[in-house]
Amino acid sequence: MKTALLCIGDELLKGATVNTNLSFIGSKLLEQGLTLDHAAEIRDNGAAIADAVKTALTTCDIVITSGGLGPTADDMTKEYIARLFSLPLEQDGSVVFSIRRYWKQRHAGEPEGRILNQSLVPKGCKVILNQFGTAPGLVIRPPEAPEKMVILLPGPPAELQPMFEKDVLPLIVERAEKRCYTKLFYICGVGESEVEERILPLLAKTHPLTAAYCATHEYVKLFLNSPDMDILADATLEVRAEFGNDVLEGSDGIAGDVVRLLKRRGLTIATAESCTGGLVAKMITDISGASDVFPGSVVSYANRIKEAALGVRAETLESVGAVSRETVREMAEGIAERFGTDCAIALSGIAGPGGGTPEKPVGLVYCGIVCEGVTEVFEFRLGRSREQIRERAAAKALDMLRRMLLKGAE
Repeated sequence: MKTALLCIGDELLKGATVNTNLSFIGSKLLEQGLTLDHAAEIRDNGAAIADAVKTALTTCDIVITSGGLGPTADDMTKEYIARLFSLPLEQDGSVVFSIRRYWKQRHAGEPEGRILNQSLVPKGCKVILNQFGTAPGLVIRPPEAPEKMVILLPGPPAELQPMFEKDVLPLIVERAEKRCYTKLFYICGVGESEVEERILPLLAKTHPLTAAYCATHEYVKLFLNSPDMDILADATLEVRAEFGNDVLEGSDGIAGDVVRLLKRRGLTIATAESCTGGLVAKMITDISGASDVFPGSVVSYANRIKEAALGVRAETLESVGAVSRETVREMAEGIAERFGTDCAIALSGIAGPGGGTPEKPVGLVYCGIVCEGVTEVFEFRLGRSREQIRERAAAKALDMLRRMLLKGAE
């Protein structure tokens, strides 16, 4: 069985909207040992949509579309796919009721005619009612190939995601003949090439087992794939033995592991950031329950704030500058003292693109970490763009604290 996803919308092709639907559907299929065989982004053009569906059906058994089911003139997915299969549109009473109920919860009066046009569905299709919007999902079995399915879903992620999980994913899983199970690892502090080199011996001795890699600023994603769950379970143990503390515990990034470790040990953390502008604090507070361990932070971009809010000495700033080991040490110890926390992270560096010197080039970042009374200072040399320097500095700082917490727990 092969599956295709066609994401419809000019905004996707123009770069105005990130295609999160592809990421979501791909990840949900992967959890079931399945993958998409084809994916494409299609402009808001009826002929283009119909051609894309027709082409996908030549090689795929299930074709999913997202987008183009709304009430406006550029929403033409349903109309042109119905034409492709010569299916007339008929009003569905259950959809009318669903639209009216959803509308009345949010608006005064009755829904306008163009809103109710969404209750027109291709004859003989299966309707998936939308609890989070007005456009229903539709399951069409092409008259000339009833063994195949074309599944139409609305584009907004808040609508597509619950509909896909509840109604569409079971249809796909039910028809799946073969599965390839996947185990995903998040590996920190090790480059993509080194991860591959260290995995090759495992792949050489284990069959059937394959691997794929994807590097991010936080970690390397390692995908192990096998149709045999027992082989995958054994390989998982070997990966954990090989990489040890380089493997993250959870799937919510380094910050998620840090928050869990802090909670486990009854510790707290505060941050003092300069070049990262509060990014470490954001990563921490992105984790649910972070308020249990994180009272707050200071973004001390200016030297006077470093002095007034963190207690960095004027002599330190004058003698070695803001970007120095001494400054981040005082920043980290200052924020921990003022906020009464067990741990702290402080960052100061040159994110560029300007401001660098031969002695302190763009990409130089100093990180000070306090962990249960111990202060350590790290120097990072991070190339590339301003955004990448900031992201990598924040991730590396959290990883350094994570490792200190793990060592302290031993």
